[in-house]
Amino acid sequence: MPPEQAPAILQIYRDFLSPGREADYKAVEEDAARICAELGFPHPHLAIESLTGPKEVWWLNAFGSEAEKQQVTEDYAKNPALVAALADITRRREGLTGSPVETFASYRADLSRGAPWKVAGVRFFVVSVTKGDPRPDGPVFEAADGTRFVFRPAPTREESDAMAAAAGPDARVFAVRPYWGMPAREWIAADPAFWKANPMARARRER
Repeated sequence: MPPEQAPAILQIYRDFLSPGREADYKAVEEDAARICAELGFPHPHLAIESLTGPKEVWWLNAFGSEAEKQQVTEDYAKNPALVAALADITRRREGLTGSPVETFASYRADLSRGAPWKVAGVRFFVVSVTKGDPRPDGPVFEAADGTRFVFRPAPTREESDAMAAAAGPDARVFAVRPYWGMPAREWIAADPAFWKANPMARARRER
């Protein structure tokens, strides 16, 4: 499989889970994943959940260009059944999370070093957030306010814990949640056993 290219734009949508509502949130987002698969959400997206630090779920959408981002927005708006179904998901999520935070960050090749951007075959990420020079290696994405996000992939929890310890106190470990989101075809192909719980993987097995 050829190396993955870091996206020009990374959308980071952060949900802050309400204490004691994790199971309810999981059920709603599993329904959302089914809806995206059945009704044809126009773009793959990844869900990662924090294993260290505050309990959060981050939704990651990667775009190769501003034009691609705009095209996805337009394609979504042209699917009224999908729009209505996900509006109901938004309603059901009320009370399950605090106020979300959405960020669009641009890839900074000049600040990135070491580990490349990678999603296929990845089960964990170590994420560092800083407004200074990024200390750990990895692809760097910078928001308009100067906040920088460093994402480093890891195949196992043990490796991610070791990477986080080496990166410093600001590094956090996140697990990819295969039962949420909408995986790309190549993500499923790289790790079919991991993604089998996702409706997109089930749909492709049935075709």
